[in-house]
Amino acid sequence: MITRLRAVPRWVWLAVVAIVVVVAVTVTVLVVTSGPDSPGDVTFAVAGASIEAEPTVYCDLQVTDCTTEPSAVAGLPLPAGATVDVTVPDAVLATPWQVAFAYLDENGAQQSGRSQVFAPGARATFRLTLPDDRWRLQRVEVQQFGAAQVATAQGSLFSTRSTWVLTALA
Repeated sequence: MITRLRAVPRWVWLAVVAIVVVVAVTVTVLVVTSGPDSPGDVTFAVAGASIEAEPTVYCDLQVTDCTTEPSAVAGLPLPAGATVDVTVPDAVLATPWQVAFAYLDENGAQQSGRSQVFAPGARATFRLTLPDDRWRLQRVEVQQFGAAQVATAQGSLFSTRSTWVLTALA
């Protein structure tokens, strides 16, 4: 006995193709948007001028999935003796964070420093003032710490989860 196969109607094929396209688009959107959420913007203020900076790097809590935005570096004029006021968003306030900075001393030599590490919820603002009015800030960086630790000869350090950068404009 010979069995004859029926032809599949065209509308069934079109429905199958439409379902495959919808699934492919959905998977693509989920993959593209599945990175870590941005923790928000940091505000840098100098001499009455301020700028909101997006993170240049932001990662998940374990610092395993990171997104970088090198074009997010903010810039403001930073004359000698300038004070920089830093305000962090709630997502940073909820974690340990600190401010790292680089400056030129009175001889033009590059120097660097760091604030203390602020505990979660301790403070949302920080005022960076260099001790000598002749010194000129070159870079200010807010660093949010994540849960991942790195073992070093000096002990365990927390990994930097996110950074926001302000550079001096000429």
